[in-house]
Amino acid sequence: MNKLIYIMDPLCGWCYGNSNNTQKLYDKYKDKLTFEILPAGMWIGENARKQSKPMAQFIKKHDPQVQQTTGTEFGKGYFEFIENESIILDSEIPSRAIVTVKKLWASEAIPFAIEVQKARYLHGKDLNDDQTYLNICENLGLDKSDFLEVFYSETIKKETQENFTLAQQYASSYPTLLAEKEGNLYILEQGYAPFEAIQKQIDILFLN
Repeated sequence: MNKLIYIMDPLCGWCYGNSNNTQKLYDKYKDKLTFEILPAGMWIGENARKQSKPMAQFIKKHDPQVQQTTGTEFGKGYFEFIENESIILDSEIPSRAIVTVKKLWASEAIPFAIEVQKARYLHGKDLNDDQTYLNICENLGLDKSDFLEVFYSETIKKETQENFTLAQQYASSYPTLLAEKEGNLYILEQGYAPFEAIQKQIDILFLN
C-alpha cells in the first residue's frame, strides 16, 4: 500500500505552521495515496502543561518566527488566549478528537485536524472545551452526537494511547511526514519543508 503518514501534535506550533502544506498535500494526493494522521501525544499525563506568563512570553517570540517561515497566520485571539493562566495544555484531548474522527469518518481526519489547530492558533479557542470540536463537526457536516459518543468511549481513549505509541515509533520530533512504499519508510519532512520540495519527493517516489 502506498501511504503518507503524518505525525503531528495539536499543541505543536510548527505543526500548525505546517497545516497549509498538509491541506494542499491532502487535496493533491487524497485520490492517489492513503493518508494516515498520527497525533503524537507531546504533552500528556504528567507532561501536560499549564499556560503561564513565561510560556506566553516564549510563544510571543517563537510563533511569529513560525509565521514568517511558513506563511501560516497566527490570530490575535490566540495571542490573547495564551495569557489565560487557568488553561491546561493536554495533548490527549485534541488528539482523541482527531482519533475519533479518524475512526468515524476517515476521509475527514486531515481536514478535522487542521481545523482543530486553527481553533487554537487562529481563533484562540480552548481545546479542552467540547464545544470547540462540536463547532468543527458542524462546519464539516459531521454528526455531533456520534462524535461525542465515541469521543467519550473507553475504546477511543485506548486507541488514542495506541496512536501515541505508534507515532513515537515513527518519529521523535514534529511535524514529520513519512512515505510508506512496498514496506519501506522514507522521510519526506522533519520540521518544516516547502510544499514544492515535498511534492517533488512524493512524485519521484510514487508517480514516476
